Amino acid sequence: MNRNPSPARVRRWMGRNTSTVALVVIFAFGCVALPNFADKFNLSAIAFQYSIIGFLALGQLLVILTEGIDLSQGSLVALTSIVIATLITHAGLPTPVAILGGVLASTLLGFLSGLLVSRTQIPAFIVTLGMLGIARGLALLISIGKPISIADEVFADLGRSKVWEIPASLILWLLAALLLHYFLTQRRLGRHIYAVGGSAESARLSGVNVRNIKLLVYAMSGFLTGIAGVLWTSRLSSGSPIGGVNYELESIAAVVVGGGSLFGGIGTVGGTVAGVLIFGVINSMLNLAGISPYWQGTIKGVLILAAVALSQLRRADRTNVRGVARHASDSTAGPAKPSRNI
Repeated sequence: MNRNPSPARVRRWMGRNTSTVALVVIFAFGCVALPNFADKFNLSAIAFQYSIIGFLALGQLLVILTEGIDLSQGSLVALTSIVIATLITHAGLPTPVAILGGVLASTLLGFLSGLLVSRTQIPAFIVTLGMLGIARGLALLISIGKPISIADEVFADLGRSKVWEIPASLILWLLAALLLHYFLTQRRLGRHIYAVGGSAESARLSGVNVRNIKLLVYAMSGFLTGIAGVLWTSRLSSGSPIGGVNYELESIAAVVVGGGSLFGGIGTVGGTVAGVLIFGVINSMLNLAGISPYWQGTIKGVLILAAVALSQLRRADRTNVRGVARHASDSTAGPAKPSRNI
């Protein structure tokens, strides 16, 4: 029996994993075009920086799957850093307690966003935009607008440590991605998240508690953002009230480039991981090539628009295919039999 995959199967696989294919192609091009790109120090820098964005993207994926969005992530990173720095430096609390406090603060604000989105008619865009201002304002208020340094070498090593020359933050992110993949694909709550994004009304009629699912995803996004804030604070050895600016935009872009749909119900953890790494690789290539930061923003913007356009086309194709299949089913069913009831 021939076990070699047929060209048709290969094409189907590539069609379902376009972000992974794009990542391999872009990475290979970087290795050939830029000799310093494959240097271990450069790859470590990508891993350190984008594993932090990766945690945000995992949280953003959960929210986007339910047709929502979380614009507060960057501000929550800043708030987490300030809470941790304040508890360690000013309150003198043990580092584990401070870390728990920072993650808890981010999770609670994520929970509050979910409460407002799920229990009111306020759009997620407005709710999380307001939470962006609240979190940033709290960070500035607690720190009086100034960075707070952390003189704790053990805590600093948390964000800079390596395991067998692999950044520990990258390992933690990939482990979190595996757990989230299992949750979304193997657990009932994960399937409910996809159902809510596909059609909230249909999910409700099927017995899914739509409000609680929406509350859950925003709380989980806040928790994952808090983990990112811990790693970010550890790398800097300080808390900054102005940190994390535009991080939420990068996480949204990573989910979309990874095949996620802003209309909900479509997206995978694997695609999101590939989307994060695509942005990390491209950003590194642009820096090594000496491209102006202004052009870098333009190039990333074009990439995001192209990904959204592709997502729209795929969504339209799926709709057309379902419509044709439904029409064919109705046609083959024949005319309805007359009722015997008089």
